[in-house]
Amino acid sequence: MSKERVSPWGRLTGSGSKRSSSPPNPLEATIESLKQENQRLKELISERTSQGATQSGYLNKYRPHATASLWAHTWEPRYVVVRTGHLSYYRNEEGVQFHPRGQLDLEGTSVVAEGLKRRAFHTFQIVDSAGATLLRLSSDSPSEARAWMDALERAGCRRRSGGEEGELARRDSSSTVNTAGGEDSEAESSGGAGAAAVSGKHIGYTSDTSDVQSRPPRRPPSGNGGGGGGHSGHHQGSAREGSGEGQPKRKREAMKPSAPLHTATKYSIMSSERVLSSNQNGMVNLTLLVLAAANFRLILENLLKYGLRFNPVTFARRALTPQNNPLLFLCWPTLLALCLAALGIERLALAALRREQARDAAAAKKGEGRNAGGGKGAVGAGAAEWLILALNVANTSAMLAVPSAVIHYTDSEVLPGFALTAVAIVLWMKAVSYAHCNWDLRCARRAHELRDGERGSGLLPAHGDPPLRYPENLTLGNLAYFLAVPTLCYQLTYPRSTRFRIRWLLRRVATMLVTLTTMLFIIEQYIEPTIHNSIQPMMTMDWPRMVERLLKLSLPNLYLWLLMFYTLFDLWLNIVAELTGFGDREFYKEWWNATTVGEYWRLWNMPVHSWMLRHVYFPCVRHKIPKFTAGLIVFFVSAVFHEILVALPLHMVKGWAFYGLMAQVPLMLITEKLKQRFESDRIGNAIFWMSFCILGQPLSIMLYYHDWRKEHGA
Repeated sequence: MSKERVSPWGRLTGSGSKRSSSPPNPLEATIESLKQENQRLKELISERTSQGATQSGYLNKYRPHATASLWAHTWEPRYVVVRTGHLSYYRNEEGVQFHPRGQLDLEGTSVVAEGLKRRAFHTFQIVDSAGATLLRLSSDSPSEARAWMDALERAGCRRRSGGEEGELARRDSSSTVNTAGGEDSEAESSGGAGAAAVSGKHIGYTSDTSDVQSRPPRRPPSGNGGGGGGHSGHHQGSAREGSGEGQPKRKREAMKPSAPLHTATKYSIMSSERVLSSNQNGMVNLTLLVLAAANFRLILENLLKYGLRFNPVTFARRALTPQNNPLLFLCWPTLLALCLAALGIERLALAALRREQARDAAAAKKGEGRNAGGGKGAVGAGAAEWLILALNVANTSAMLAVPSAVIHYTDSEVLPGFALTAVAIVLWMKAVSYAHCNWDLRCARRAHELRDGERGSGLLPAHGDPPLRYPENLTLGNLAYFLAVPTLCYQLTYPRSTRFRIRWLLRRVATMLVTLTTMLFIIEQYIEPTIHNSIQPMMTMDWPRMVERLLKLSLPNLYLWLLMFYTLFDLWLNIVAELTGFGDREFYKEWWNATTVGEYWRLWNMPVHSWMLRHVYFPCVRHKIPKFTAGLIVFFVSAVFHEILVALPLHMVKGWAFYGLMAQVPLMLITEKLKQRFESDRIGNAIFWMSFCILGQPLSIMLYYHDWRKEHGA
């Protein structure tokens, strides 16, 4: 019997030829999976109840990072779990089933009450034996803050008493008096006292969700008063809060001449023990101001030296003026005709498959044919399949050969040639995926099986079109939709968006026009003069001047590359997806956090990465090719197409793009080794940024421009 399994696309009811012919309800499958997950969480709660947590609930945690307040809140709600000897915190209550975001060993630490901050938030901190702050927490209830401090004391922290703690106790008593019969205060005291556990690296969970607050506490403001912990702000806030109406404000006691000032061992602010936990927002603001001033000086210097070189009207006139190259224009309908030919080839293959099935059925009646269940012989390609393969190879090769020949022999301009080359490569990749996917579906028919994604398989895209089954997909409409959507991998149906957002689309179009204009401005105003001035140092091999030109080119190239990524992958692909109703819009991942070069290539261009995996890497692995060799083949294919994309419009083949892509393989190995050796993610990330934006791309631009000038005698 086939086992049932749950998939993100729906419920898979079986495998092979025994799958159900009617698709299950995706909503019921989702509800059932959520019920199972809820039951698992309840069992996890019950299991970890006996592990002896002393306190758990939501508190506000202070972010010690110097740049926190620039784009994030300084205080953030966190779900905190205190157990004997340990404190752990998570993003929310559901996160306890995963590894904690932070964990603190309470041995040798002390808890110190800071008192009221910004008239609303009761703050306390955990410090080490030298007095350095390890963690700052706050609550909007004085009784809850005292309960947490008591829990920390029971867990192993020492209590440091002081005026702030006495003030906190006084506020606790006053808030209790103001409540009706003390019920609110009692509820606050027990509000976060669910049971949890921390055992080694495995973090516990609350034992009773009724003891946990239903919502996170109010977040303190991100200003310096809430996070800096200054004495004057603290005492003023406490006095205003503590003195009710009609009561005089408390005055700070005058310092006695003999008052001790140095009462504890403390590290300096910039020492390694305190630099990560101290507030450095002023230094970050200074750094940003220095960067802004330096960039403004470069802009002013460029304008004074070259004037305003960029004229958008002139560029638009040049771009929109028809070129005197009719053959280049005819390449566009030729590419469309070759795409239609791909559909004709697949219908020819379907006719051959039906004739083969008819012969097998007739032979089976006479007892001379193959088994009805198929077998390995049913999957193997016959003479018809080899003919279909030859036709597909000829068709896809023509998609590249025709535009390449026209661009080369007509000596087309760079920009039209680049656009035609890029579109030809995209259509070639789509045609390969279309032929490869339909071949696999034909193999499934010969084996009397269903592939995932077909009607009746149970694994269907969410919010997609009505499910199809081969050969129902061999229609002009299905092919046209595949050619239009922003993906390179063909499948029978795709997830669809539920609504069309016209205002969102117009905003993206307007933003794309702005980014394109900015990119053209950077190219004409900064990059062109810089690479032009680099010709003489490269001809005379003046290395200091070459390095200076390279570094000067790196900054505008970085801006241009980031704008290109944002324009192409976030604006243009999302615009096309919105127009076509395409639902899966994960066109990239967090590549800027890549810790190795290999991780960057897996994250930054998801359409191409998925195509390479599906149609190059895994076919090589299935043919017993070693994984490392399969990876080399992937980079070789990518390097060839990068070289075509650059060399063909420039009418010269120098190989710099090819060599640059192939050099990524040893760089991947180096960054992986460094990451394992130093157990740090920063080294690989720094090498990635240095190789791509500081050295790699600027050097390639200078080399191609130098060779282009030599080729054209300019």
